[in-house]
Amino acid sequence: MNKSFFGKVGTWAAAHKVLATVIVVVLVGGGYGVWKKQTAASAPVKYILATAAKGTLVTAVSGSGQVQAENQVTVASTVSGMVTGVYVNDGDEVQEGQTLATIDDSDAVRAVDNAELALENARVAYDKAVKDAADQASTSTVSDLAKAYQSGYNAIVATAIDLPSIFAGLDDIYYSSTHSPYFSDISVSTEVGTEAAAYKSQAGAAFDSARAEYDANFLRYKNISQNSSPEEIVSLLNETNVILTKLLSALSGTYSTLDYIQNRLSTVPSQLTTDKATVSSDVTKVNSDSANITSALNDIDNAQTSGTTADLSMKSAELTVKQDEAALSDANTTLANHRIVAPFSGLVAKVIAKKGDTASNNTQIATVVTKEQMVNISLNEIDAAKVAKNDKVTLTFDAIDGLSLTGHVTNVDLVGTVSQGVVSYNVEIAFDATDPRVKPGMTVNANIITGVKQDALLVPASAVKTQGGNSYVQVLSQKYDESSAAQGVTSSIAPSSVPVTVGATNDSQAEITEGLFEGDQVVSRTVTSTAKSTAAPSILSGLGGNRAAGGNVRFVSGGTGAGR
Repeated sequence: MNKSFFGKVGTWAAAHKVLATVIVVVLVGGGYGVWKKQTAASAPVKYILATAAKGTLVTAVSGSGQVQAENQVTVASTVSGMVTGVYVNDGDEVQEGQTLATIDDSDAVRAVDNAELALENARVAYDKAVKDAADQASTSTVSDLAKAYQSGYNAIVATAIDLPSIFAGLDDIYYSSTHSPYFSDISVSTEVGTEAAAYKSQAGAAFDSARAEYDANFLRYKNISQNSSPEEIVSLLNETNVILTKLLSALSGTYSTLDYIQNRLSTVPSQLTTDKATVSSDVTKVNSDSANITSALNDIDNAQTSGTTADLSMKSAELTVKQDEAALSDANTTLANHRIVAPFSGLVAKVIAKKGDTASNNTQIATVVTKEQMVNISLNEIDAAKVAKNDKVTLTFDAIDGLSLTGHVTNVDLVGTVSQGVVSYNVEIAFDATDPRVKPGMTVNANIITGVKQDALLVPASAVKTQGGNSYVQVLSQKYDESSAAQGVTSSIAPSSVPVTVGATNDSQAEITEGLFEGDQVVSRTVTSTAKSTAAPSILSGLGGNRAAGGNVRFVSGGTGAGR
């Protein structure tokens, strides 16, 4: 029966060679896997140990950016005209103020000539105005003004002499019953009528007002002298003018009232005729005094105006000189702008204009950059918070193998830039020394040293693990020599966990502030080695040769590095 079964199998396999081959491979491979699993030796675990030791912990943040010139300016024309010359080429070194190009300045030169001529004429006119003002001040103005003040003083004195007798005469007429009984209110009303009484009342009110003004200034009349100040003389002239105006009104009203009474009385008292003549004479005196006072005031005003006019003419000429000086300065500035110069010392990055071009305002001529270079990098908000001005920086360049330069942070943006919800801060870095191989636009990698901690207790960052927000390290029950610890040791006792407090960290090291002592050994990583074995012979050995399970090494646990 068995022979018959195997015979049938053989017959079928001969008829189905491909399918039979596949079935054999599957059966043999499955059997090999089961055999290998059953015969594999248990893999021992090795612990790589590190010793906690005092050292210096350097913390840093890194970023990348581009090299830039410290200053870059594209110089443009501010005037119009044809470019008459270009005197630099790309890559030339230039000094501040050096001519880069020139623009036709023939019109600007003429404008300067015209401005100089106008200024010269203005200065001549100013000199003449100054002389006229000086002459006016030293001769006519001083003399005329002195004469006017003297005339004013004389007019005040003359008036002051006339006023007492005039006021006394009017006072007798109005208020002395023995002097002029005909002028009493009862006599005027009964003998002449109510209309005459009204005239007398109006003239009397004007007299009372004039006398009040005179009484108020009486002491000033007594104290006035040729040594009085011009201000005092002018003031008293104006007050006297007011008094005379009111007094003239009172005298005129009194004369009219006396005349009205005289014409209506059948018998005219001799005193009335005398009083009427006295009032008429007083009107003449007051008119004369008033004319002298007014003339004195006009003379003073004219003398002052004459000096003021000369002074104003001088100031006007001076203003014209200043305006023409400003016009000449503007013309010279415009002329200077026809020469395009380097704004600072540096290199010509690119010449844009060429001789014969037509330039206008803002036409670009050339781009100038400084030799001094800087680096701009962008950091996220966490890293940017660690960076401060003057932090040391190490710089490397993608385009230049092996080149490493140092620099320092010169600025960190105070306000971040938000892009797609991510906040970043621009950091500027200055080179401590330049290298001619470094060009603007090159990609640079910056490693910014944010802290250096001396005498810190350090362990590998891979030795620190975290769980539930707490940090710990693993230690073995015994201590090993450094050589064995570095190569890896085995232990029949599993490592124990020791809680630690972690201070500063970087990519490779962590500071332990509590939980360990110097010299303590910690597990930095574990290694499992697969046992080496040789597979049993099979029907595939002739096809693929003998296969062995290689001694492959895999890292089972490197720990959760603090700060990673």
